[in-house]
Amino acid sequence: MEIPFFENWPNAIFAALVAGFFLFFVCNIFRRGGFKAAMFDAKIQSTIGDVNVTSPALTSQTLKVHVLDRNGEKMLGIEVISKSAMSYQMLPIVLSQTQARALASLLRVGTASN
Repeated sequence: MEIPFFENWPNAIFAALVAGFFLFFVCNIFRRGGFKAAMFDAKIQSTIGDVNVTSPALTSQTLKVHVLDRNGEKMLGIEVISKSAMSYQMLPIVLSQTQARALASLLRVGTASN
């Protein structure tokens, strides 16, 4: 007598891995307080502001800056949003305080030379 589960065990393992990843992500959404916070893997305390970036026609890009709290550590989140006629892409970037200061310094140097 054969048990059907063991007959197709690679598919069962794959399904279990996919279900585990999905469950982890859903739990992270509830733990962090929303989908966007789950993408940053940190709670969003506040949104500082946004900058619209000039792009070719039919597309738009926006940079949003957030103050994040990841397990008591203050972080900076940069949300890069790209939209076009039939697509939407959100790229979360998380920076530590040191990395944020380094980026601010580079931006100051870049804008001072113009």
